Amino acid sequence: MIATTLFFEDLMRLKSTLCFSALLLSASSLSALVGQCRPINSFEQGHELRQSQMAAAYNAPARIDVRGSWDVNFTGSYIFWQPSEENLELGISNTSANVALPINGHVVDMNFKYKSGFKVAMGIFSELDNWDALAQYTWFTGRHSSRSNGPLDGGVIPFWGHPANTATSILSGKSRWRLSVDFLDLNLGRSCYVGTRLTFRPFFGARAAWIDQKYTVSYVPGGTVFSPYQIRNTTKSWAIGPEVGLDTSWLLGYGIRFTGKAEADLLFTRYNLRMKEQNSAGSSILAVNLRQNHLYYLRPHVDLSLGLGWGTYLSNHNYHFDLSASYDFQVFWSQNMFRMFVDNSSVGKSIAPDGDLYLQGLTANARFDF
Repeated sequence: MIATTLFFEDLMRLKSTLCFSALLLSASSLSALVGQCRPINSFEQGHELRQSQMAAAYNAPARIDVRGSWDVNFTGSYIFWQPSEENLELGISNTSANVALPINGHVVDMNFKYKSGFKVAMGIFSELDNWDALAQYTWFTGRHSSRSNGPLDGGVIPFWGHPANTATSILSGKSRWRLSVDFLDLNLGRSCYVGTRLTFRPFFGARAAWIDQKYTVSYVPGGTVFSPYQIRNTTKSWAIGPEVGLDTSWLLGYGIRFTGKAEADLLFTRYNLRMKEQNSAGSSILAVNLRQNHLYYLRPHVDLSLGLGWGTYLSNHNYHFDLSASYDFQVFWSQNMFRMFVDNSSVGKSIAPDGDLYLQGLTANARFDF
């Protein structure tokens, strides 16, 4: 009897052990299966949702989420911007040809025109709290000019050139400004819902900028004593610094949205300057030949934009395609570093005009997520 009882007790222990092992194996298999399967949302992520679909006390991710994806997107942009810079006026078109009082005329401004450029960008998403990274390159360049032949029986009072080298009368003048900018932006952000129809993407990162300028002024003096002469100014700069910003989308439904963006950065900037001025008396010797290298400054920059966009998922959420357009406004502080001489007796006395550089215009974007 005792032997029989012990046998049944051992049998029960073995049965319990086998059941517990089977339970652990099932739980382990279920956990692995759940880990391999991405949960399917009840809404189209990155588009509008209902309040009942939002998790309490947590900003649900709003990034575009395509199935079976590489979590990569590419964007191509066409830009049509107008650059302008302060203190690039040619001179005063005066009723008198003499470079003296009285002054009766108008200022000859630079004719700033809209020019084309492009942007290319690549983004990648991370499963770490749905962060995303973006790399973007911008290329933009253009030439602009102004001209004044002076009024009848009049001339031009020049703004440029050394006062000791200026002819007694200037009949006409012209100027050319060439701007070339390259930007490289790298930032990290997270798109999230802050309402059922409002998404934010706060981001921070770094910007590198290369801004080159060339400003050439030509004056034609009156009479035979003086010859036409040029003043050529060039600046080459590179800059790097931190940036921070916020992208917003105001979702209207049917994939349509308003967009707004605000971004600011502070750039550590190095300038190399060069100025050459021909002698108005026709001598082959330059009146001014000036270099100024390795100037270091901190320059702030602000970028604001407003726009409209539309996007949709394709092929059962395997892809996403998006079109958008915005009007952008940018300000680069104190980019006019061209030197101006202001005294004909103290010949070295000079100033930098210290004008700001502005960029504004249309940006059209096409983006593909896969």
